[in-house]
Amino acid sequence: MFMTIVVIIALIVLWASTDFYFGWKKHSKEANQLYLPPERGNAELISEGVSFFSSLFSDLKEAKSFIYVQFYIIRNDPLGQELFQILKKKASEDIDVYLAFDAIGSYQLPKKSIESLKASGIRILQAESPRLPYLFYTFNRRNHRKITVVDGKVAYVGGFNVGEEYIGKDPKLGHWRDYHLRLTGKVVEQFVKLIQWDWKKSKKEELKIKTLPSEDTGDENFALLATNGEHMDQFFLKKIEEAKKSIFIGSPYFIPGKRFVKALKQASQNGIRVTILIPMRSDHPLVKEAAIPYVLPLLAAGVEVYRYYPGFYHSKVFMIDRKFCDIGTANFDKRSFYLNNEINCLFTSTTLIQEIEKVLEFDLQQSERLTLPDLRNRSILERGKGLVALSISRFL
Repeated sequence: MFMTIVVIIALIVLWASTDFYFGWKKHSKEANQLYLPPERGNAELISEGVSFFSSLFSDLKEAKSFIYVQFYIIRNDPLGQELFQILKKKASEDIDVYLAFDAIGSYQLPKKSIESLKASGIRILQAESPRLPYLFYTFNRRNHRKITVVDGKVAYVGGFNVGEEYIGKDPKLGHWRDYHLRLTGKVVEQFVKLIQWDWKKSKKEELKIKTLPSEDTGDENFALLATNGEHMDQFFLKKIEEAKKSIFIGSPYFIPGKRFVKALKQASQNGIRVTILIPMRSDHPLVKEAAIPYVLPLLAAGVEVYRYYPGFYHSKVFMIDRKFCDIGTANFDKRSFYLNNEINCLFTSTTLIQEIEKVLEFDLQQSERLTLPDLRNRSILERGKGLVALSISRFL
C-alpha cells in the first residue's frame, strides 16, 4: 500500500514537472512585452479601499460611451454585486460594457452570475483558463492585471481587486493597504491600446471601442509596461543597477530569487539605501516563510526591511532615487516575474512621487523594522515550513 502511494506521488510529480517544463518552453517562444511609451496625463494616488471604490463606481456611473473593467479577483459579495448592478445599468443604456477577470482568481464567481451579466449585454472575458496539453503550466499562468477604462477619458491601474476584504471587512486581514492610480489625459489612449491588444490575444477578435474626445492632455509623462510571464525581472534588475542613492520596494509577496538578492546586496554595500516594506500578516499559506531565505542575506548586508502591522499590505511600489516610480500590479516575486500577465505604470512626476513618499513614510511609521535575531530565533517547525516554501516558491 505504502509503495503504491509513493509510486502515485512520483508519477504526479513527474507529470507536473514535464507538463510545466514543456508548457514554459512553448510559452517562452511566444512571450513578449508591450512597452507603451510615455504620454501626457495626470494621476491621483488612491491608497484606501473605500475611497477607491467610491471613485471607481462614480466614474462608471458617468460613462457615456464604453466601459472596460478588468480585475484578477472579483468576489460574488455585496461589493461585487454593486459593481455588477452598475455595469448592467450602463449596458441597458446602450453603452458598450466589457468585463474581464482571471479564470482561477475569480473561480468563485457562480456561473449563474456570469450568465446574468452576459444576458444583460455585457461582453465577458474569462482570462487564462487552464487547458490541455499543458494543464499544470496553464493553471499557473494567471492574468493578474487590474485595469479600468471609461470612455477613453479615465483609467485606473494598481493593486485593488473587487471584494469586501479590500475595504477592510475581513477580520483576519484587518485594514487593507493598497496603491492604485486614477489617470486622465492622453495616457488613457495607451490603456485603450493595451486592452485592445489583450482582448485580441485572448478572444481572437478585434475590440472596437468608441472613445470620446478629451481636451485634457495632462501635465506629466506616464508610460506602461505590460508583460506576460517574461521580461519583468529584466526591467527591475536594470533599474536596481541604475540606482545612485536609494531603492524602495513595497510588495505583499517578496520572493525575488537569487539574482535580485545579489543585486540588492551589491546596492546596499555600495552605500545605496535599500528599503523593503512587506506585510506582517499573510493572505496565502507559506508566502511569509518563502520570503525568509531572501530576506536573511539582505538584512546581513544592511538592507532595511519593515513589516506592516495594522492590517494587510498589498501595495506594489518600486522607487529609485526618489526620481523614478512604478506602481502597478506586479509583485516582487517569481510569479509576477515569470508566470503572470502584469501591467505597471512608470513615471518621474516630482509632484506624484512626493505624494507617494508621504504615504510610504506614514506606512513605515505603522510598521516594525525586522532584525536578524527576529529570523534567527525561529522554531524548528518554522524553519521546516521555510524549506517547504522555498521548494515551491515559484508557484506561491
